[in-house]
Amino acid sequence: MKIAGVFRLCLAAALAAPTAVNANQCDPSKPVYVFDQFDQGDDKIFYKIRDGEHPFFEQLIRFETWRKSKLVWSVDGSVICSDVVAMCELTLASSNKSDPGSAIYDCFEELKKEQEQDTPTTKISFKIPVTEISTKHETSHIAFGFLTALSLVCSKHMDIHVERKALLVENERKGMFLLPPFVRRVPCLK
Repeated sequence: MKIAGVFRLCLAAALAAPTAVNANQCDPSKPVYVFDQFDQGDDKIFYKIRDGEHPFFEQLIRFETWRKSKLVWSVDGSVICSDVVAMCELTLASSNKSDPGSAIYDCFEELKKEQEQDTPTTKISFKIPVTEISTKHETSHIAFGFLTALSLVCSKHMDIHVERKALLVENERKGMFLLPPFVRRVPCLK
């Protein structure tokens, strides 16, 4: 029981660690969320809301990985929320240009084809749930169900935009791009 208490205390301290981001990393007019818990120096993954046309109930987003205050790679996506049930799900842009859709869908379709050789009745379907955690009048954290694990398995299906190849880490050079399990809201310095 004491180990769980110590773990919770360490997790709370890590989540509450103050972070402010530079003007080149964020737009002061929009909420900015960051994940900087990989313990790899100045690595930060930003979760940003993008501008653009989108259907009702869909919000365009982007994950950006920054190192040494420079954008290294990004992937676009969208969050779709139901107007009936209080549920939201994340969709990531697919690298399949002939049929642009969800990278996770493409990934699981490939896995399904591989499994059908052994068990033709297997059905694979998966959604990435998005949970907003609010305090007072704003969202303080956003959590993504299984996103980190899925990003490792399905990276080759994601439409990754690499900006600086020289700043990629070894796993990213091998095609494994890690996305965060959650992000927290941070202030944007002007």
